[in-house]
Amino acid sequence: MKANKLRHRVTVYKSESTRSPSGAVLPLPSSPVVTLWASFEPLLVKDILSAQAADSETRARCVIRYRNDINSTMQIEHNGQRYEIDGDPLPDAKSGREHMTLMLKTV
Repeated sequence: MKANKLRHRVTVYKSESTRSPSGAVLPLPSSPVVTLWASFEPLLVKDILSAQAADSETRARCVIRYRNDINSTMQIEHNGQRYEIDGDPLPDAKSGREHMTLMLKTV
């Protein structure tokens, strides 16, 4: 992937939780993990409609350089809007280690 395609700044957030004395799970505020260069693309209307037909809420696509520390429990922020990662990150078709695609849904 060429560097000039990665022209958007995104921040990756990690959700954390703790347990209360009674054992209930309490969510903590998300903390930023890393800020990255990415290619961020909102989906076209036809892509959103086909995603809805497949029972998915995907709204955008984000391509970043390959990292092994990003998973589907994290969130992405772009221009003040938070997105959840919808499913596991998708590796590139060539080597699987050059870049990865994150399918995103709004929070």
